[in-house]
Amino acid sequence: MSEALGTQFHNQLIKQFVNRRYELGYTLAQMDDILGVAKGLVSKWEVGMRRPSGFLFCCWADSLGCELELKEKKE
Repeated sequence: MSEALGTQFHNQLIKQFVNRRYELGYTLAQMDDILGVAKGLVSKWEVGMRRPSGFLFCCWADSLGCELELKEKKE
């Protein structure tokens, strides 16, 4: 697995999602309900046990009032 899909994904992206959830005051259970996913699934995403699909990743960002942006890698 490439680093972009493993450690980098979790350390750079998911931590931003967790921080934003805290800023908004949402609990994990509330995020599960907002997204309509199984109880405990957002928690598994946040700790790196599972990864959201592309669609749910976009829904997660939207539910936190955020948008995703692609930037060119700096070599």
